[in-house]
Amino acid sequence: ESEIWPDDYDEVFAFDLPPHQHVLYTLFQREVTHTNPLKRNASAAVLLALVAHASRQANLGRMDRAMVKQVSKNINLFQNSFIKLLSDPKSKQLSRESCCRGLAACRGLAHTLGDDGGILNERLLKAFGQTTYGGSAMIETESQARERRNERDGADADFPETEIGGAAGITESALGAFREMAAAAISLGRPDTVYSLLILSTSHSAWLAPGNRDKYNERSLLGNARAENSVSVRNALRPHLGKLVPRLLRACNDPNKHTREQMNSLWVALTGGGAESRAVITQNFLSTIDALIQDAVCSSWRARAGACSAISDIIVGRSWDELGGGGVVVDDDGEKMNTTASIRLIRLWRSALRALDDVRLVVRERGEVLGRSLRALTIRLCDPSVLISSDDTFLSDSDQMKKDREIEVQAEYAAAVSLGWLVKYGLNAPCPEATGICISCLLGIVDVSKPTTLQPVLAELCYALLMAMSGLEPAALNYLQVRAAGDSNSGGSGNDRYDNLERIRIQAAMSGPIATALNKCLEMVKHVDLETQQKLVPVFDSSLRTGAGFATRAATADAVSNLSNSCPSAFRFKGISSVNPTVRLLRALYYASERERGITAKDKMTHALGNLAALAPGSSVRQLVIKACKRYCESSGSNNDPSARKAAAATVRAIVVRSSNQLYDGGPNDIWRKKVLPVAFLGRHDEDTKVSTLWKDVWDEGGSIMSSSGRNDDTYGITLQENLLPFLEMAIISALRDMSWARRRHACSALLELSNSNILAPTSRSIIGDEDENDHDRFLQRAKSSSVLLRECTRIIARPRVWVGKADTIKAGSIIAGKWCSIAPAKGTSIDSLHGYYHTEWFPIVLKIDSYDDLFDGDGWFALNHSEADYLQDADCDVDEVKQLVANDDEYNGDESGLNLTDENEFEEEPDSGATFVKLSSMNTGVQSISFSGFCRLILDQGLKSPSQDTEGILPYRAAALSNLSNLLQSLVSANGRFVSDYMIVYKRNLYHQLAPRLFSSISDGQSKNDKSMPPLLVANALECLASLIYDSIGDPGLSKEQNFNYSDPMDCLNFFVGLSGNSAWTIRQMSTLAASSLVAKMATKYLQKNEAIKVCLDCATKALKDRKFWKVRQAGLDLILSLVSRVGKQRVSEADSENRLIMESILPYKEKILHITRASLLDSEAHVTATASKISLAMTWWP
Repeated sequence: ESEIWPDDYDEVFAFDLPPHQHVLYTLFQREVTHTNPLKRNASAAVLLALVAHASRQANLGRMDRAMVKQVSKNINLFQNSFIKLLSDPKSKQLSRESCCRGLAACRGLAHTLGDDGGILNERLLKAFGQTTYGGSAMIETESQARERRNERDGADADFPETEIGGAAGITESALGAFREMAAAAISLGRPDTVYSLLILSTSHSAWLAPGNRDKYNERSLLGNARAENSVSVRNALRPHLGKLVPRLLRACNDPNKHTREQMNSLWVALTGGGAESRAVITQNFLSTIDALIQDAVCSSWRARAGACSAISDIIVGRSWDELGGGGVVVDDDGEKMNTTASIRLIRLWRSALRALDDVRLVVRERGEVLGRSLRALTIRLCDPSVLISSDDTFLSDSDQMKKDREIEVQAEYAAAVSLGWLVKYGLNAPCPEATGICISCLLGIVDVSKPTTLQPVLAELCYALLMAMSGLEPAALNYLQVRAAGDSNSGGSGNDRYDNLERIRIQAAMSGPIATALNKCLEMVKHVDLETQQKLVPVFDSSLRTGAGFATRAATADAVSNLSNSCPSAFRFKGISSVNPTVRLLRALYYASERERGITAKDKMTHALGNLAALAPGSSVRQLVIKACKRYCESSGSNNDPSARKAAAATVRAIVVRSSNQLYDGGPNDIWRKKVLPVAFLGRHDEDTKVSTLWKDVWDEGGSIMSSSGRNDDTYGITLQENLLPFLEMAIISALRDMSWARRRHACSALLELSNSNILAPTSRSIIGDEDENDHDRFLQRAKSSSVLLRECTRIIARPRVWVGKADTIKAGSIIAGKWCSIAPAKGTSIDSLHGYYHTEWFPIVLKIDSYDDLFDGDGWFALNHSEADYLQDADCDVDEVKQLVANDDEYNGDESGLNLTDENEFEEEPDSGATFVKLSSMNTGVQSISFSGFCRLILDQGLKSPSQDTEGILPYRAAALSNLSNLLQSLVSANGRFVSDYMIVYKRNLYHQLAPRLFSSISDGQSKNDKSMPPLLVANALECLASLIYDSIGDPGLSKEQNFNYSDPMDCLNFFVGLSGNSAWTIRQMSTLAASSLVAKMATKYLQKNEAIKVCLDCATKALKDRKFWKVRQAGLDLILSLVSRVGKQRVSEADSENRLIMESILPYKEKILHITRASLLDSEAHVTATASKISLAMTWWP
């Protein structure tokens, strides 16, 4: 029993005690509990000296000595003091090792006194966190812990047990090493071994000193209680190292420094250290690694940290066979009895990723070390070149090949297991550090592996890398991009900011580690077999359809472009289009590009689509092109979708530019010539410059291929436009009848382009009557298309609604009519006999004197006052070919849901249903031509009609109508031949009598000051029409049998024009003067022989020349004088005829005035004015 001493140290009481009791009382009551850590550390050595001395004396049989008896009586206090000093966080190495040897001395002393040591062992194991149940108190069940606490029988009040095990105030970290020793001793079934382990764990040099070596060795301390010496203990523990090594390794890497030092000493003592320790680990590697993997995921964070460090140390340089060998297991369900290398590798990765995401910083740091070690191990296992040993030098060739093959198989196993698990779980880890180490490992594996090694998992690896391109991208980038696009305070438009950020994001993704690994995988594709290559096509298709970010779609597009060039055979499959992976991928690229917002990713996908189209079946490519063309035509107007229009145009361009081989096969319906190029011709006039540029490339590239292919059996022409004229005609008409106003504007612009390029005009030889037989079909083709398009223009012009672009329709119609009026048939004349070779019912225009009420030849449309609905219904029946084209396009009328993969049979190309176009020589000839006078009257109605309300754009439209009417009238020139010329003069005279009254009346009304007066712009255009309408020899009674009236009197007309020369609007002043100039140039000679006409002309010109602000008005005045002096002719005086002489004699009195005006005009600042003045001077140089 221990002495009964006061609770607090009493110095008087201490000095009253005997010396041996005085020493013990002072140590226990004052020094061990002192606040000074130096005194506490010093007391450990003193306690060891006392208990060791008592143990030695007892071993020598001197048990009757007072000191030995006093120490034996207080053996519990010694044990508790040693345990308390061990737990002191400020204890030093000598102090801790003194406590370890002191505990062993307590056990030896008790054994010498006849105690079996059960009570001491039990108290020590409980203090070290162990129980009689053989496990730590931390893993006890609640009932076991409750039973243990209830069975406590008066443990020292100074050291009450904690609920988590161990002595009072002793932390888990402080007793970590000793807890491990106690756990190892209990697991071996030999609790006394803990004292030998405690002595083996001491390594201070003080125990090796000559005076201490014999005093404090195991024999002196334990005496008969020891089982064997240290060498014997080591040998005895050898069979049990399989259980001890995991615990010892984990404790050697404990976060607590004291624990690490203590256990490292024990580890060296047991295993010998160095190569011997490595051999011990190798001998027990599988059991050790399995136990450490379990400890790495246990509930104790110290165990997790120690296990991670231990694993990172022992896996270095291990081979596949050392890990357990076996085949490939891609997943670990935790129920497999036979643990192979595949399962261990998966469990190692799982443990490492969990450690990287641990709540404890220390565990995360150890997890990073484990991750790096595991990465190096995985890369080493996947690299066959590293696994070749130097011992293989003396192997035979056959044995070497066999060994190499085994190594390659093991590398394939390792790659399959590692990549399979990493791409499935590693890249989706919630912890960014874990994801980073997985990506780094992937890069390393791909870098060192051979193509044959990655071949089994290449498709899955590429899919995972593609999905990771967007999955691993920070979500903040997407937030930033969306917010920047909507920020109105930043410079530039929202779309530009969005595209700039998208380009930056894609550049960052393409230069990242994932893209590097993907590129290396794609480089290996060409070295694997065809079956593996073809597995990638469905992978690309799936990544496009399921990818959540544009980085994935952009990377997929780049991969498709890469493989299209390096491995074209991978995209060639057999079978119908609905199950062809290449066709599915082609449609997926179009689907994705159409819906992609960013321009960079969209461009990449269209680029890939163009490369892939060269390898896809021709029918599928043609079907996709037709769908893109239809999508473009439908994405305007109320369904306006700029993105869809651009995607469609980019798709067609990519196919035409990058898959030009497809253009040589247009299918049964020759879609490239009959559908695609006509749509491209109209698309060149799109308001969006980017879209129009794309269609321009389609037209240029496709046109050059069509021209070189020579497929023009049913059309004729030299230029591409003329060769495709019938198809362009139908496309234009279809667009003009479209519900979309944008499509109508495109058609008007395209029609105007054809008109200006002389495609819708007679051939050059037909005009001069020198056409050969080969040009006959060209003439008929032009005549037919011009007739159809002119009638369509007439139908649109007759409609009352005004819209942007309708003025282009009037302009195109006037140009077509003006081109054909030079050879237009005229009833009652011999024009048909002169041009009988070109006789056809498809003539667009006809000249008839008595057809003023006809819009079409002989229909009397103006006289009958047809309703607009009747006219439109009649006009629609004139173009049956357009309906035929639409009917034959039914093979392309599929679902409009984009790439609806649930029903892809809609893309199948049907067999040819018949020729879309018939030979031009066998066309239906039952078509009415348009009356020239009726067409002029229709345009005049558009220019002079009064708007029912203030409509935006009505004034420019009316001005354009009158201007185009003027141009049309100027095209009505006399053809070759005197008879025909006289007929044309008669025709123009009648046309003048029909149109001039309305023009004069409108101009007169325009001078009124009411609200309904004609604007000055329209008055000027009406004057321009009058100038063009004036016919030769106007006012000559020899050519006019009708009764003269005001509008036929040149002098009245001249006075009318001169009266307008003083108008406030400069355009009216200019055009009135020009109208007077035209009248002077064409009026009958007798009127110019009068001084009155000369004087009126000079007064008008003088008034115009006084306008110093507008040079065009001054030039018009000089034009009037030039027309006047030009009537004299260019002959010499002696050779002049009588009429010209009379005109010159009438002008001569005003010669000086004219010359004065001319010389003054030569000093004008405007070059046009001086040029006209020079012409006047030149014309009068020969005058007398």
